[in-house]
Amino acid sequence: MFGGEGIIWLSFLIMAIGNSFHRMGPSFERSRFGFPLMLLGLTCLILLPDELTEGGIELHESILQSVSIAFPFVIGAMIILHNSPIYGESSMPGLVSGWLLVAVSWTALFYVRNSFSILGITRGALSVLGVLSSLIAIIIGSSLIEMASGLRNESDPLSNEEEVLVRTILERRLGGD
Repeated sequence: MFGGEGIIWLSFLIMAIGNSFHRMGPSFERSRFGFPLMLLGLTCLILLPDELTEGGIELHESILQSVSIAFPFVIGAMIILHNSPIYGESSMPGLVSGWLLVAVSWTALFYVRNSFSILGITRGALSVLGVLSSLIAIIIGSSLIEMASGLRNESDPLSNEEEVLVRTILERRLGGD
């Protein structure tokens, strides 16, 4: 039905829909389908492409290389955050295992690249500087806008009818009495 490149684009579409569902949050019933849809799209992207053109084969190989680098990095970062004293319970074995997975992803990155060059390192450093300067500009801009807007007056308290309405909605949603 779809050509090889069509499966790739369909997989990206399924992942985008899954991400949208996932971002809806727990108050919407569709949010529980977000992660499974993203996983389905990623699985289709990796396993299904057949009859690809030369450009499609290169794209598919590039995606597979990216997954082999990103997967251990993401898992390692999640383990690090979970075992750090700020975001979870502090655990040295967990931190070490997380950093080992991050190191594996960097090793995979350099293995895939298969070369080091001064030009490549320079381009990478300039890219990082560009991203950092953009982030700094966003932070400064946000700070200036927040300072310029000042504090707003508090809103008026809810009326009795509004309190009853909010309480009723919350009780229905949370199942309280």
